[in-house]
Amino acid sequence: MIKYFLIGWLIAFAFWAYSITWIFDAVDYYGAGDALSGFITVLLIAYVSIYFGIFLVAIKFFRDHKYRVLIIPSVFFLLEWFKSWVISGFPWLNLGILSESLWGLLPVVGISGTSFLIILIIALLLEKNKVIISRITASLILAVLLIGPGHYQEGGDEKLKITVIQPLTTNMERIINMTNEAESDLVIWPEAVTKFDKTVSKLVPKKVVIGGFFRQENTNVYTSAINLKTGHHYDKRNLVPFGEFQPFGSLLKSINNFFNIPNSSLSRGSFYQTKADWSALICWELVFNETFTRRVRGTKYIVHMSNDKWYGSSMPAQHLKHAKARAVESNKWVVRATLDGISQIISPRSNESSVILERGEMGSITHEITLNSQDTFYIKHGDTPLLIISVLSLMFGIFFRKYEK
Repeated sequence: MIKYFLIGWLIAFAFWAYSITWIFDAVDYYGAGDALSGFITVLLIAYVSIYFGIFLVAIKFFRDHKYRVLIIPSVFFLLEWFKSWVISGFPWLNLGILSESLWGLLPVVGISGTSFLIILIIALLLEKNKVIISRITASLILAVLLIGPGHYQEGGDEKLKITVIQPLTTNMERIINMTNEAESDLVIWPEAVTKFDKTVSKLVPKKVVIGGFFRQENTNVYTSAINLKTGHHYDKRNLVPFGEFQPFGSLLKSINNFFNIPNSSLSRGSFYQTKADWSALICWELVFNETFTRRVRGTKYIVHMSNDKWYGSSMPAQHLKHAKARAVESNKWVVRATLDGISQIISPRSNESSVILERGEMGSITHEITLNSQDTFYIKHGDTPLLIISVLSLMFGIFFRKYEK
């Protein structure tokens, strides 16, 4: 078992080392230095690699089980699910998001469900019993992923013209000027550009602004998306560990003092929040399935605001890919505004999306979107159906394991 775990861990370590080197840039941004930044990056990569090591152990354990074809993808699904919750969660670059050509069932099973189906296809192709049935089933599932409804969803009839600005800086004079010069009446600002003040709306009298602010309520400070005209807001729920909150409270206070992180004591938004016709996901809470499905359910379009400036060069493209997947999952437009890129107004149908504002490019995008209050099956039910199936499959596999010679 140890051998299988080490092989899986090493494979995953190579993948994550290639994919999330931006962790180094994020840690080093606050002056940790190369040595400490490198150590923390390696530590995180080593941790997330554990899950694939456990997966290979599961393959070894269930290799002779009569129902291994269902049990193996169930284990993979559960491991991705646990990875999204443990130590505040890291649901980044799950298997189901890697290839856009396989997004055909995103509106039905989501990103994690697509991970399940990919592993199921592999398990069926490697199955030695009932070969013909297994190959045909695998081919049919693959065909649906390639040509399924996620690639051909219809848009709504109601239209809305909208502008996102990418100011490169939190300088309010520049942001106000760009807003007043916008080609539409509705303008989206990036995450946390300034502290919320009701008087800001007076500086943009002819515009409706949905912007990212620090919002104070009593002694709590939130990162929020706020409509300056109506006052409606969404508070960020999934905070960045160490960057926005201390995961172990005062025990690691000295670490925060060392890094001199300015916003590491933010409050977490409520699980249940009042909704408007728009929904907002702030920064990386976009990648958390439960937050995403609960937040956008019943709304007409999605606002994603972020500040990826301190995450290095490769992370923004990965973040944009998650936003594209969410548009397909929900069949709703995702309006993504970032401080310094990458910004885009994203359609569930890729040919309708706006142009892209690349990293480090100051400017704005104005685009017409269609509104859709109808929820896909995945938005209605989330990961719950597959979570139940996977838990029952694993329980069945553990308690009724049979070996075949």
